[in-house]
Order: sequence, then C-alpha cells, then structure tokens
Amino acid sequence: QLKPLDLKLARFCSTPPSTAHLNMAALIEFTYFATLKGRGEPTRIALHASGALWKDCSIDFATFREAKKAGKYPTGLPQLKMPSGKVYTQSIAMARFAAKLGKAELYPADPEAAMAVDVVMDVCQDALTKCPQDSDTEVKKAKREEYAAGNLKVYIDILSKLIEESGGPFFAGEKLTLADLVCKYYLVDLITTGNWDYMAPDYINGWPLLVAAAKATAEHPIVKAYETSKA
Repeated sequence: QLKPLDLKLARFCSTPPSTAHLNMAALIEFTYFATLKGRGEPTRIALHASGALWKDCSIDFATFREAKKAGKYPTGLPQLKMPSGKVYTQSIAMARFAAKLGKAELYPADPEAAMAVDVVMDVCQDALTKCPQDSDTEVKKAKREEYAAGNLKVYIDILSKLIEESGGPFFAGEKLTLADLVCKYYLVDLITTGNWDYMAPDYINGWPLLVAAAKATAEHPIVKAYETSKA
C-alpha cells in the first residue's frame, strides 16, 4: 500500500534539474549589508554550496545610503548580478536560484517537494511583511505586541506543525533545504538576536521544534562549511 502523499514531500528526484546552460566558472556578484545575515544569508550559503564562482560584494549602511541617494539600489538590498550584467532583486527568488545550482540539492527537483519548500518560505515572508509599522514608537510597540500575541503565533504554529509532520529535524525530515535556511535567518535568528523591535528574544522558545531546527541548521555540514570559508 502506498504511503501518504505527505511523506513524498521529503523525497527528491535522483537527478536535479540541469544547470548545464549556466557557466559555473563565470562570476556571480551578490550584494547585501555586510554586517547582516537576515535576507542575505540563505543566498550566500546556497551559492557557496553550489560550487559556482561568486563574490560577496556586501556593503555597509553608510555606503548604501550614499548609493541610494545617487539612484542606485532603487528596491533596496539584496541584489544579485549575473555574469551577463543582468541584475535581479527579491531575496527569495535569488535564494531559490542559488539553491538550484550545483549538486547540494538545497532546492528539490520534485515539483511537490519544491512546493513544500516554497510554502515554508512564503509563510516566513508573510510573518515578516505583515508585522505592523508605525512612525509613532509607542503605537508601533503596542501594535507589535498585539501581533506577537495573535497573528504571528498563527504563522509560527504553521511552521512548527510542518516540522512535526516531517518527523524533523528539518522541514523535509532529515534533509536540509532552503526552507530551513530561510526560516532560521529570516525569522528565528531575527527574533533571538533581539533585532526584531519590541519582540522578546525568548519569544521563539515557545516552539521547541523551530528552535531545534535552527540549531540543526547551524550545525549542518553545508552551513558549517560556509562559515569556515569566511574565517
């Protein structure tokens, strides 16, 4: 008897999509903020794991502000510049592209498994982009406290449930994917490092499966190899 379809989400095709049309020896340039991981780290890790030739061109905030005044980076950072000179924006799109390169298989070849990864990344994006903003600091604080107690919990509950269903420690069971990188660096680390305004750093501790997934991600050979490359 066939296993339930949800078990298929952790499976990958034995042969990933061909990247033969790409020149892996041509330089890809990635630009984000030099001191931040956040929306940039999944792409950095995926590029390193791919074996493609790439350069981290990340800049400091002062350089970004001056460049912005001069009309550069109209949609902000990160951005990815291809060997052709074509520049792309949107952090999830470029992370997905980088994860498809090489043989690290951070993004599944199987369409359904790929959709499962996309779902996680979209939930993480929703959790961030729907966080309230306000020019009044007291109003912003009150709105974010309300968000943390309400809608943000809904998103994080969804993510925790997906790990539970996979059997963990990752969203695809024992296989690290781009979903784990995005969840860790976009969401979990943003909270635990105190970089999410008016969000308690221990907030995420209410979801031990997410805490464990972030820890397992940090300890994965692909991530450790990237960290070692920066030393």
